[in-house]
Amino acid sequence: MIIARYLVKEVFLTFTAVALVLLLIALSAQLVGLFNDVARGSLQVDMVLQIFGVRVLSLLVFILPLALYLAILLALSRLYRDSEMTAIAACGIGTGYILRAILGLALVIAVLQGLLSLQLAPWAEHQVQRLTAAAQSRGDIQGIIPGRFQEMREGGGVLYVEELEREQNRMRNVFVQQQREGTSSIIRSRSGHQMVKEENGDRFMVLEDGYRYEGEPGQENYTIIEFEKHGIRIQEKPPEVTSRKHKAIPTLELWQKDKRSYTAELQWRISSALMCLVLAILAVPLSVTSHRQNRYGKLAIAIMLYMVLTNLLTVSRNWLLHDKISPYIGLWWVHVAVLLIAVVLLLRQDGIRHWWHRGRTAQ
Repeated sequence: MIIARYLVKEVFLTFTAVALVLLLIALSAQLVGLFNDVARGSLQVDMVLQIFGVRVLSLLVFILPLALYLAILLALSRLYRDSEMTAIAACGIGTGYILRAILGLALVIAVLQGLLSLQLAPWAEHQVQRLTAAAQSRGDIQGIIPGRFQEMREGGGVLYVEELEREQNRMRNVFVQQQREGTSSIIRSRSGHQMVKEENGDRFMVLEDGYRYEGEPGQENYTIIEFEKHGIRIQEKPPEVTSRKHKAIPTLELWQKDKRSYTAELQWRISSALMCLVLAILAVPLSVTSHRQNRYGKLAIAIMLYMVLTNLLTVSRNWLLHDKISPYIGLWWVHVAVLLIAVVLLLRQDGIRHWWHRGRTAQ
């Protein structure tokens, strides 16, 4: 048990470090994408942290299996290079014992992965869709980008603000072009602000000290109106999610409905938990290295196998989605194939009798 705890500790510490690094990389990419949405005006600044927070759960679904796989490879290969595995083998402990110790940790992470993929990740995706719909329905001053022409909600016109003081809720040098009922109007003003009526909650953009031009220049109906204050009602619609993505549908609903798209999504979520166990078994024989071997040679091969596994799962999901494969075969054949490869590598490493005998002796 001392050696088992030592192996689990080494793998767990490496797993924590790898998972944090992968999570930071993924979060950085997500944050760049969110700020791009803010720059385009499709997302308000005050919603960035909310969406950023719930997306962590979705990212962990993809990070945990890979982090566990890399952690086993890195931790065990280091023990092989430092001759610690040689000392462990001299004590009569074989690959079977090492595999069972690693699978104990992998089972715990697989349960956590199952909770994430089956419950928390769908909830997180639903929250992202809800927040995105709410951002698209809002028309407040937080969505205005100074120095850039922006289309107003529902194609109501074009808005340009030269300067913006968000804390004071003030705009400077405002230009608005509107097209309503076949009539074109242009408004320019020195300043403006946003106002909400307390009695009904209607939201207005109040422009001050400006001019309103209506009609076409040279025509009889062309008018120029000077104003001290001019209000433009900001049209807002209640946030609604018009169509749910499959990854945002609760797992129980996927289980209850007999649809190919639902079956493919359900098997995909279960497969993410199975990957933790399958990859843990595969990583044990792949981690065997010696002083003469290249330090990163086995790691490159292991990453290639991981890419093949994920691509096969994606292809099988598309086959199942388009009714090209039976649901009973589904994504399961990929896991079976990887298990067979892992078993072949384990038997090739020690031989079945020697491998099993040394694993039982260590107990």
